[in-house]
Order: sequence, then structure tokens, then C-alpha cells
Amino acid sequence: MIIIGEKINGAIPSTAKAIAAKDGEFIKNLAKIQTEAGVDYIDVCASVDDDIELETMKWLIDLVQEVTDTPIAVDSPNVYTCIESMKYCNKPGLFNSVSLEGDKIDAAFKAIADTKWDCVAL
Repeated sequence: MIIIGEKINGAIPSTAKAIAAKDGEFIKNLAKIQTEAGVDYIDVCASVDDDIELETMKWLIDLVQEVTDTPIAVDSPNVYTCIESMKYCNKPGLFNSVSLEGDKIDAAFKAIADTKWDCVAL
């Protein structure tokens, strides 16, 4: 079984509030708690407007990596945000997720081919 910690997600009201306020300590604490709980991956999902999603993902990923070396699951409904977010991760993680919608599967599989990244396929 693979355990993914999903608390760093802007769809969660308390996390959305921390993201909006740029409360890095709140985000880092979530990463620490999930790591201590033994998760295999820490999911990072900004759930913000498209025009700030990538910069927000980078900020969140950087915060998580300051406090843990647990691999990151990059998570967005926008496959290209996930692809770009992979570049900010210090080590391979989990691409969350790949679907058959539009060209998502082709773009995602091209990005993770010949890497050690895993993916969630829907």
C-alpha cells in the first residue's frame, strides 16, 4: 500500500487560508506532521487561480522540502502545471494524476518517461 498525505491542498479551507496569507509555517507544519505519520508521498495541490498556480506550487514545494525529504506528489487538474512543478522537486515523486481527458495522458507520460517518477492513473 502507498500512503499519500493530502493535507497540503488548497481545497481544504484551513490550507486555503494559509496559502492566501502566505503562512509558510502552517504549510511546513503540515508537511512535518504527515512525514511523522509515515506517508510515502506528500501531495501538493495549490487549488488557486490558473495565473498564480505554478508560482504557488513552487512556493509550496519549496516549503515542504525545507522540512522533509519525503517525496512530493505534484497534484493539479492542469497536467502542464504538474509537468512544470516536477522541475522544482529535489527528487522523483508522484505525478497525481493522469487521465484520458484530452491530451493529458500523452503529455504526462512523455514527461515522466525515462524518469523515476511514479503516477496515479485514473
